[in-house]
Amino acid sequence: MMFSRLSLAVPLACLLAAPLPAQDLAAYESADRAAVAIWNQMPLTLRNAGFVTEEAGGYGLNTPRDGAVFAPGEPLLVYAEPLGYGWRQNDDATFTFGLSVDLVLRDPSGTVLGSQDDFQRAEITSNRQNREFFVTLTLNLTNAPVGDYILEYIVHDQITEKSATMSFPFTIAAP
Repeated sequence: MMFSRLSLAVPLACLLAAPLPAQDLAAYESADRAAVAIWNQMPLTLRNAGFVTEEAGGYGLNTPRDGAVFAPGEPLLVYAEPLGYGWRQNDDATFTFGLSVDLVLRDPSGTVLGSQDDFQRAEITSNRQNREFFVTLTLNLTNAPVGDYILEYIVHDQITEKSATMSFPFTIAAP
């Protein structure tokens, strides 16, 4: 008799420890609406921003670069995941969102060596309020002398007019 109690107790314990069944679509969509409400209240934020080894193949498909020392003429690639940008609902029930990026290059003391407004711009129209979005920014400094610099990108949300800045110290080293 002891054996049959134990054999029933083990499967019952496994059932109790199993994860709950997945929630239905309505619960998921309710949580998604709550996430959008939080998103709309947050400032424009640039998550997972940093130098990368190559163009990202998609959202989260980036390879962070080890260090910030570059050879003369080597392109500087920066990956970032913007959060908190806005969407505009269009007459056809699609959503448009977009970002523009200004570039500022500084020396270590903060002196501006060069800048370009609207260095890069992206506008996307989708059937959804996409939140998995990334940018890869490429800067080619072909004639920059060896030395230390600060790369600054100012990212502007084209819908809400929010903005965020990301800065990256880097070095161009002799070959």
